[in-house]
Amino acid sequence: MEKTVFFIRHGYALHNKLFPIIGTRAYSEFRDTDLMELGHKQASVLGRMWHELKNIELVIVSPCQRTLKTAMLIFENIDEPDILAQDFLTEFPMGGDSEICNKRQVKPMLEYFYPYVNFDDLKKDDEYWPKNIETKNDLAKRIHEMIKYIGQRKEKKIAIVSHSSFIGMFKDHAIGNEQNELKHCFPYKIKMFYDKNGSFLGKKM
Repeated sequence: MEKTVFFIRHGYALHNKLFPIIGTRAYSEFRDTDLMELGHKQASVLGRMWHELKNIELVIVSPCQRTLKTAMLIFENIDEPDILAQDFLTEFPMGGDSEICNKRQVKPMLEYFYPYVNFDDLKKDDEYWPKNIETKNDLAKRIHEMIKYIGQRKEKKIAIVSHSSFIGMFKDHAIGNEQNELKHCFPYKIKMFYDKNGSFLGKKM
């Protein structure tokens, strides 16, 4: 079984703007950073110009504000597909106090501000954020969770709206930095292959 998955990094966000100015404080002093005006424009442009847009059967999105808003802007003029939020797509690293730009809002708040997104699968608000900062092995487990989830879905064309480090580790087995990152709001196309039982066989870019 073959699935076509488009991995999309969120639009330009507050911490992206602040990092060159204040360094890593951009990650630790601002929780769940939002899109900047440029990020809104990037997502809107993709929503107007992307020729595959109407073929997408399912959107799976990280529950951070910058990814949720990116997804909503891309698909705002499309009645379908369903948009499902999953904690496993959150940016790396999660946990501790040094990367709170990746720490989402509580579920009731998300449901209020994003009524067209399904948040049913999110973990409990007091359980999803680790006490200690994640390792790359922890990230690998979350990526495996994503792979398994995609294999269990019936849809064949899927868009995933996530983050640079998460996508980069799955796509290239590498995490970039602010000077060497994936493009904002660019659909990276990856073919993912599963057997008839939904077990992952591999990917092709």
